[in-house]
This record gives sequence, structure tokens and C-alpha cells, in this order.
Amino acid sequence: MRLISPIFFCAFLTSAVLSGEEQAVTVKTATSSPSANRPETISLTGTVVSQRRASLSVRMTGLVKDVIVDAGTQVTKGDKLLVLDSELAEIDLELIRAQIRTAGVTLADAIRRRDEVTDLAREGAFAISEERTLKAAVETQRAEIAALKVEEKRQAEMVARHRLHAPFSGLITRKETEAGEWVATGDSVLELVESDSLWFDVQIAQEYLPALQASPSASLLLDAYPDRSFPSRVDVQVPVKDPVSRTFLTRLTFDDPEQLAKPGMSGRLTLGLAAPEDAGVSVPRDAVVRGPDGDLVVWIAVEEEGRHVARRRPVTVKNRLGEFVTVEKGIEQGVEVIVRGNESLEDGQVIAPEPMLSTSKINAL
Repeated sequence: MRLISPIFFCAFLTSAVLSGEEQAVTVKTATSSPSANRPETISLTGTVVSQRRASLSVRMTGLVKDVIVDAGTQVTKGDKLLVLDSELAEIDLELIRAQIRTAGVTLADAIRRRDEVTDLAREGAFAISEERTLKAAVETQRAEIAALKVEEKRQAEMVARHRLHAPFSGLITRKETEAGEWVATGDSVLELVESDSLWFDVQIAQEYLPALQASPSASLLLDAYPDRSFPSRVDVQVPVKDPVSRTFLTRLTFDDPEQLAKPGMSGRLTLGLAAPEDAGVSVPRDAVVRGPDGDLVVWIAVEEEGRHVARRRPVTVKNRLGEFVTVEKGIEQGVEVIVRGNESLEDGQVIAPEPMLSTSKINAL
């Protein structure tokens, strides 16, 4: 073991005490800037989805007579898709219509007899009570015909419910039944997806929401068409947070005149965020540290008596935009904030700041 000379050790200690020089801590800094002058962009992955998707079911329990479409069929609103066996319902409808015709003949005869009696009653050949009885018979027959017409309408609707029509235009994506199968009300028989009106769904972190304007600039690149950009706009923001990912669903519409996009395609969205006019001062996120008492602090580098020292500034944070934080109170624009080496500083501690870094270069650290 090599021993240190007592004379050398004493000389070193004496030199350190006499010098009184405090060793400077090396830190890296960035200049605070107005948030409104700093645009932000984020890149998010998402999926093309249809604005309308429906699992179609029949309105009557019955036997499938014919399935007119198949998976992949493009349909228009109102097109017939499926037919149930409606023979018994049609027979009942014909029976009701025959009853209406019979009731019509009976009504005509009742009217004839009423008119004859009315003329004779004026001459005194018939009693007034007989005339009233025949008039009542006419009104009763008319009421019966009205009831039969209501029954006809109901039965016609029952026949119509044996037909399944497309509620909107789109693409049949799944066929779940065939002719000869027995289906019940509520059973899914076909899946229809609207193919013309599409959204691009992305999940956005909660810190981006305050700065996300109603119509920010956005550019969409689909993985199937990597060399083509689709201009996009925010259409819907769902104000319910996913409890697992802590993100919010945002849906965008996009320009696709050639209809290249299809539901299920993946892509990447570059979204422009704009800070509000009163956004405050922007600093790198790493410049904000939490003090022992839980408050937020930004350390700034100031020059005092020919040397740089660190000064503690309590701040109020308004929101966070990616790698930056918007400070509402505590510091002004143009000050040098300490980004690296600020974890264990003391107020007034001597520091050696590195060459100043702009907010645009902070990510290179």
C-alpha cells in the first residue's frame, strides 16, 4: 500500500483552504421563449374506420328464402339484401283484402236500402225508426271497412318485414346466413360498412388537448400509400379518457377523391398543434423540477460579480406540449434556464453553463 507524504497532504489542504474558490458545477441551459411563437407537431399512429358500421338483423322470425348479396357486394341505400319466406303472411293479406271487397259490396247495398226507405219515409210509407235503423247499418258497415283497412295496413307491414333492405350505402363485409336457415329477430345476418365516409382514429395524450385547436393542420400518410399525403382535419373529439392508456379518441376526416383508403388501413398522422395567444413562456420539459415541498421549480443561470450562479424560481405550469412546458408565472422570456444538472442545485451555487442551446436543439442533448 502506497502512503501519501504528510508534507504533501498538508500542503494540498492548506492550498484548498486558502484559495476559498468554489468549484463550479457544469450545467446545460436553454433560452425561454414565448409559447405562441413556437409551433409543435406530433406524430401518431392510427386506423381508418368507417363512420357507420351496422350488424343487420331481420325484423321477423322465419325461414331464409334468399340471400341476395354476398361479402364484398357494394350496395345502395334501399337495396334488397335478404328475403324471408312470407307466403303465409301474404295469404293473410289477400284474405283481408277480400274481406274489404265483401264489406264494400255490403255497404253499397246498405246505402241503396237506406236511400229507398228515406224517400218512402218522407211519403209516410215507412216508419221513422226503420229509416234510422238502415242509416245505422250504413255507418256500421263503413266502420267495419275502416277497421279492415287498418288491418290491411298492419298485415302489409308484416309482409314487408320479411324483406331486409340496406339502411345506407356501403359494402357488405360479412355474410352470416344462407337460404334455408331459420333466423330469429335480432340475429345478425349481414354486416354493412359505409365505405364513402371514413374517419382516421388516433389516441391523443391528455397533455395535448389544451392546445389542440378545432381545425389544426394535419397530414396523413397511409401505410398502403407511403408516398401520398392526405390533408386531414379534426372532426370529432370523444371527451372520455381511456383508463388504461390515459388517452382520448380523436377522429379526423381526410381528403381522398380517388377513394384509395379502406376501413382497417393503418397510417401515421403528423398533427400540428398551435399554442393559444396567451400561452405564456415556453421552456424545455426537463427545466422544470419538483422541489422537496412538492412545488415546481425552474433554475435559471444569472451572472453576478463576474461569475454565473443558479437561482431558484418557483413557477406555475399551464400545460405541456411534447418536449416543452408552458410556464404561466415565475419566469420571463429570454432568461437562461438550466436543463441538465438541475437535480441537486442550491440557490446561489456557482455554475459553469455550457454554450446556450435553443429550444429547437434541446432534443439533441
